Amino acid sequence: MININLLPPELKLKRIEAKRNATLANICLLVVLVFLVIAIIFRSGSSTLSAYLENAKKTVNDSSSITEEDKNIQEQALFVNDRWKANEEIYKKRVFWSEVLKDLTSLVPTNIQFENLNMKEDKTPNFILQGNAPSEKEIINLKDKLEESLFFKNVNFKSSSIVEDKDKPNKTSFTLEFDIEQRKASK
Repeated sequence: MININLLPPELKLKRIEAKRNATLANICLLVVLVFLVIAIIFRSGSSTLSAYLENAKKTVNDSSSITEEDKNIQEQALFVNDRWKANEEIYKKRVFWSEVLKDLTSLVPTNIQFENLNMKEDKTPNFILQGNAPSEKEIINLKDKLEESLFFKNVNFKSSSIVEDKDKPNKTSFTLEFDIEQRKASK
C-alpha cells in the first residue's frame, strides 16, 4: 500500500504538531488520573490505618487498665494470704489458760495450798508455783502428777523448806517450776 500525501507541507506540520499535542495531552491526563487514583488509595489506606491504630490504642489502654486491676487484685490476695498465715501462727501459739488452770487445780490435793502462781507464756519456765504442803511426800506426789499431765513438762523443784509454825507443825514451803507442754484444747 502506497500513501500519497497531497497536503501542503505547512498543513502537514500543523497536523503532526496537533497529533503530538493530543498525545501529550492524553499522556498528561493519564498521569493526572494515575496520581488521582494513587492519592485516593493512599487517603483510603490512611483513614483505614488511622481507624485501626485508634482501635489498637483503645485495646492497649483497656488491657493496661485490666492489668492494673489484676495487679491490685493480686496485691490484695497477697495481703489476705499474709494475714491468714499470721492468723494461723497466732492460732497455733495460743494458750487455753482456762483449761490449763482447770487441769492444774484438778491435780493439786486438797491439803496443798498455793501462795503464789506466776504464769508467763513467753518466758521459760512458764509457771512458778509457790505453796505449802503438810510434807515433802505430798510435794513429790504433786510433782509426779504434774509430769503426767498433758499440759505440763520440765517440772522441777526450785526450793523446799520446812517452816515451823506454831499453829501447823511440820508445814513445808515449796517452789516448783514447770513449762506448758500442750497449747491446744484437749478434745
